[in-house]
Amino acid sequence: MTVEIALAYLVMSLGLDSNISDSASLEVLSSISGQLFILVVMSLILSVGLSGGSMIAFKGLTLSNALSPYQALFEGIKKFFPLLLGNLLHSLAYGIGFIMLIFPGFFLYGRLGLFPLFIMFENKTAVDALGESWQATDEFGMKLFVLTTLFMGIQVIFGILASFGGIDTGIGYLVLATLLKYATTMPLFYLFFSLYQSVQRTN
Repeated sequence: MTVEIALAYLVMSLGLDSNISDSASLEVLSSISGQLFILVVMSLILSVGLSGGSMIAFKGLTLSNALSPYQALFEGIKKFFPLLLGNLLHSLAYGIGFIMLIFPGFFLYGRLGLFPLFIMFENKTAVDALGESWQATDEFGMKLFVLTTLFMGIQVIFGILASFGGIDTGIGYLVLATLLKYATTMPLFYLFFSLYQSVQRTN
């Protein structure tokens, strides 16, 4: 969360807009290229690792064999590349669905959301994990759609209200938006984990 806030604040503090020429924009970016590169890399590694590490943490808690947050995150980072590809494809599907009147995006987000579990626990490739998630959630598509719409919709509504209210700038907004993001995403992660556990018990 700290890295995401720092990265967003750094970009916002540049004050880049459509009125600035390309050469001026490049000059501004080059002046902070080192910090920007480090924060982008850190944010990418940690956010991708989190998607797998959270599942490891949930499993540890279920088995009363809890790992430390750092151990769980490290387990996720060890499968960085398949998780990265899975996250990219998942985000692409969500983005395309979101463009199609928003709600198809929530549906696809939920149906494909189990992919980190198949990567972490069954060593599936990113593409296979997404396919397994689609099959595993076939009976629960509508329930997942409703719950995903509820949690992700909170983020969307907050962004819209902040934009209309003119408060979508500044460190306060960034902190609040990031807190809200994780407060709504982590319950979804646990929902996906619980569904995966349920499906595994019935198979």
